[in-house]
Amino acid sequence: MRLLLALAAAFALAALPIDQVAACSCAQTTVEEAAANAQAVFAGTVVDQRPVGREDGPLRAVAATAPMPGPLGQVIYTFKVDGVAKGEVGAQVELLGGGDGASCGMSFGIGERWLVFASWDGAVHTTSLCAGNLMLAPDEAPPLPMSAPGAEGAVPDAPMQIPWTALGVLGAVALILGASWFAFRSEPPRRIS
Repeated sequence: MRLLLALAAAFALAALPIDQVAACSCAQTTVEEAAANAQAVFAGTVVDQRPVGREDGPLRAVAATAPMPGPLGQVIYTFKVDGVAKGEVGAQVELLGGGDGASCGMSFGIGERWLVFASWDGAVHTTSLCAGNLMLAPDEAPPLPMSAPGAEGAVPDAPMQIPWTALGVLGAVALILGASWFAFRSEPPRRIS
């Protein structure tokens, strides 16, 4: 009976919602360090933007896992790419950004030219305020060597994603179950002679 109570308590604790604290604190980084940390680096001009919504299908699911607070405020930016320093990037690329600056969300304006440091999550390129993105003047040369963009619509291979949240929850449940078993294991009654 005690084991069942411990299991019920463990599941109740696992079901409690966890509040997210939103505060963005970025470490100072050089352009070279930002490029080393990114999967794709490109220079381009923002030509379109649209909020993430129901019609975005898989991108909506990606938006829910991105490092920004839910899909609210997130935007898919379309860049016309004029140079690539790293990664597989086409002449036009969609990038998930927006969100709240307090949670490191990065926003861009139509017509602005940027050097973007992005990651690829399997469905869309993403970036954040801490990625090291730099605004460029229309005729300014980027601080990294650039090559021409790849074929239209080029997308990189999806990296293997580890579901850290799910592994953390499973680990916590296993820890609670193990501790409960150890604490409540029954010993056979002793005979007094």
